[in-house]
Order: sequence, then C-alpha cells, then structure tokens
Amino acid sequence: MIHTFFHIIYIQDLWVIALLIAASIVLCSILGVLMPKKIKWIAALLAILSLAAILYVTIFSRSPTVAELHLIPFSAFERAKRQPEVYRSMLMNVFLFLPLGLSLPFVLRGGAGKRILLTALVGFALSLSIETVQFAFSLGMVEADDVLCNTVGAALGACAYPLSQLWRTLSHRSNTRAKAAFD
Repeated sequence: MIHTFFHIIYIQDLWVIALLIAASIVLCSILGVLMPKKIKWIAALLAILSLAAILYVTIFSRSPTVAELHLIPFSAFERAKRQPEVYRSMLMNVFLFLPLGLSLPFVLRGGAGKRILLTALVGFALSLSIETVQFAFSLGMVEADDVLCNTVGAALGACAYPLSQLWRTLSHRSNTRAKAAFD
C-alpha cells in the first residue's frame, strides 16, 4: 500500500509534487491553529506513522544487492544533467521526510527556532542512520545527497510550526481588533 502511494506521487509532474509539499505545510500549519489542544497528539501519531513508513520504504522492503557509494555532496545535480529523472528521485527524498518534519515541531518543546533545528537534526541523524544500514546490508545506493534531501524535507516540514504560530498571532490580533471595535 505504501509503495502504491509513493508510486502515485512519483509519477506526478515535478510541479505537482512541489505543490503537494507546499500544500502540506500550509494545511498542517492551519491544523495547528484550529486544533491547538489536539495537534500534539495528532502530530505524535503522524511522527510514528511517518517513521514507520520511512523505515519500511528505505530498509525493510528492500532486498540485498550490490552496495554503491556516492559520497560527494551535490553530485546528484551533475548526474541529473545527463539523467533528468534524478531530479524526481531527489524530490521524492524530500517528500519522504516531509511528514516527519511536519509533525515533530508540534511534539517538541522550545521556541520555533529550536524546534526547527531539532527537527532538521533528527531528520539528518535518521537519514544518516538509514544510509549506514543500507550500506552495511547492501540495500541499495548510499548517497550523501539522499541525506541532504531527507534533511531538507524534514526542515521544510518543520516550517509548518512557525507558520502556525504566525496564523495564531494574526488571528489573535484580528479578534482583538474586532472585539475593540464592538466595545
């Protein structure tokens, strides 16, 4: 089922995938405003489900093959010049970690900056761990760019939290002004 979902996303135009990423960030930020008391529990559940999906897609659904190493950061861009499908693969690596990034800041504590930084660090550590396991068990190509894209996905998702805080502040100001106008 999870492979079918990712396949449906994978075959979309790149702009559709980018739009889905942006829409996910906005939707999650709005949920943070509309459901402030429930968002922590919803986010915790989403974090667990996204972690399970990430581990399934990157480790548990794979069979051993020959391990390949591509440890030069940003080398995927060079390969993408010859093989444009690499851009799609990079965007899917961003998309894979987006739900984790969307959820963690709503569960973690601290200011918005700290939550975003911690989320990016968790994304980085998880991705690095996955790449290490993939190499150790010959579960596919190990790429520095995968770690970078996964970290970007987690960090992008984390942007939903400060956006949610912004919506909340704007909503509070608007309500205060409306109340003052009627007084």
